[in-house]
Order: sequence, then C-alpha cells, then structure tokens
Amino acid sequence: MATAGQVERAYLDAQRAAVLEIADQGLVSVARLVEGGAIDVAPKFQRRDRWTPDKQSSLIESFLVNIPVPPVYLAEDEGRIGRYAVIDGKQRLTAIAAFFSDQLVLRNLTRLPSLNGVRYSTMPEGVRSSLGMKNIRVTTLLRQSDEGLKHEVFLRLNTGGDVLNAQEIRNVAYRGPLNDLVYNLAENEFLRAQFKVVPPASPAYRTMTDAEFVVRFFALADRWEQFSGDIRLTLDSYMSDNRAPSDAELQRLRRTFENAISVAEAIWGHDAFKWPGRDQGLAGLFDAQMIAIAELGTNRHKDLLAHAAAIRASTDALFQEPEFEESVRRATNTPSRLRFRVERLQAAIVRVTG
Repeated sequence: MATAGQVERAYLDAQRAAVLEIADQGLVSVARLVEGGAIDVAPKFQRRDRWTPDKQSSLIESFLVNIPVPPVYLAEDEGRIGRYAVIDGKQRLTAIAAFFSDQLVLRNLTRLPSLNGVRYSTMPEGVRSSLGMKNIRVTTLLRQSDEGLKHEVFLRLNTGGDVLNAQEIRNVAYRGPLNDLVYNLAENEFLRAQFKVVPPASPAYRTMTDAEFVVRFFALADRWEQFSGDIRLTLDSYMSDNRAPSDAELQRLRRTFENAISVAEAIWGHDAFKWPGRDQGLAGLFDAQMIAIAELGTNRHKDLLAHAAAIRASTDALFQEPEFEESVRRATNTPSRLRFRVERLQAAIVRVTG
C-alpha cells in the first residue's frame, strides 16, 4: 500500500501534467475559428464524421431554445501558436461551423418546427445576432500539459454516448508511423469500392472499416498460423508490437499490401472478396485471397497475373465446396477456419500456376 507521501507526490505530478484553460466562447467566434483552420476538427487521432444533418440541426435547435450543450475540449498545438486540435466535441463544432457558414439547412426540428428549411442567412437579423452571441464552454489543454494526456483524455471522454468502436480506439491508442501508414493505405480506391466505403458519409467510412481491413491484413498475414481466435486482440497486439517500425519495414509493409491488393484486383476484379452472385465484401474471403497472394511472395506475382483466368476458374470451384463456404461465411474467426480458407485458396492458385 502506498505511503501518504507517495500519494501526495502522485497527486501533484498529475496536477502538473494537465494545465487547463476554461472559457465560454460565442458560437459565431467558434464557427470562424473552425472555418479558418485555427481549430483542427480532424486531427489524426479523431474519429471520422458521424453526425447526420438531422443531428446537427438538433444541436442548433438546442442553442435556440436554451437547452444545455456539453462543453468541447481542445488541445493547444505545441508547435503553432493559436492552433488547437479537438479532443472531444468534433461533431458539435462541425455542426456549428456548418450552420454559420450556410452549409446546413435546419430539418426535422421538434421544438421549433417552423424553422425547418431555414439557413443561417435566411434568419431574421436579430435572431442571427442573438444566436451568434450564445456561448459554448471550451476547455483547452494547454501546450505545457503532458503530450500523451490529450490522447488519454480523448479515450476517457469517449467512453459514453457515441462510444468508439475497436478501430477508432486503435487510431488513438497506437498512434505512430504504422498507424499513419494504415490510414494512408486505407485510401486505396479498390479496397473502398469492394467494402462500400464511400467518403465522407457512408457508415463504413465513418466507422473506419477501410482502415480496419488494412490492419486485419497486416496482423493476419503476420500471425494467421498462430491465430488465437480473438480478432480484436490480434489486431490490437499487432499494432502495439509494431507501432514504431523502421523506415525499411514501413516500405516493406506498404509494398506487401499494395502488391497483394493489386494482384487481387487483377485476378478477381469486381468479384474480389465477394461470394459469387452477391455484391457484398466478406472479411473471410479478403483474408483468404490477400494472405494467399502475400504468402506466395512478390516474385510469383507476374506468374499469377499471367494465369489470372485459370486462377479465377480454379478458385471459383472452391465456392462449390460446403466446407470452404463455411470457412469464409460463418464463424470466420475460428482459428481452424482461418487456416483452412487460406491454405485451400493458396492450393487452388498453386494448382494452376505450378
């Protein structure tokens, strides 16, 4: 058990780690700061936009009828004076900026239905002025604070309400060069097309599905033969173990992903990662095709492309096998089924390429 002195020292250290400034800011001022870029609503550790126009409208209605709105939390940029990153409140700030820049038309209001269809610019001047003067509380973590604290604050503030999913948490918890690479590769147009990730509004984009598939490939390509059956733990541990790889390793990972997905596109085209006749990407088929290609190595890729039609016919035959269907469509995180589908698809490729 800690002594009184140890408790006091721990407490004082914690106080020094967080230097805060709390102020009430007018809505029109906040909107201008967001529009001008002084407030960065999309730092790397933030989640993607989730709020619909209905929810944004509801926030504006709350200000209009004096319903309390939760504060927002910012972190002062260490290297740039007058620049701030959003720790919590991105959706609120985005909605405020959208309304005051005339990009949001109010809709589906319940307390003030007469304002449905109204923009900021079409409001009476007196209402515009009054609304612009209304305040939102802003708590700012100043640059003197411990650097890692803003990420911890982000996680703690997002444990209620619209809770972060697993990939959003990884984006915060495992920030670094590997995480930056993941989000860069997640912009791959073919990957996004196959899993219906459409920026900026699709549910798959908002929940970072594209990034999770990149992490899934890296983690399972590295550990599929030792997979435990817990996909979240496997992805988390891979990101934790490799969060700061060398430049050479980052380049190797980039080449491995880009080569695998380009070969998959060349062989299977629109049907890559999909069950025949269904326009829905499957994680199980993504594993099988991407890992099988990666396992064969880049020196075999030209040969694979030369036999694309034969590979497609060989792998199409797998879809007639009930056991293969089970391995890619049901209980796909079972270790034995992961190994089966990867090995089975790799064998189908080797059978026609030698």
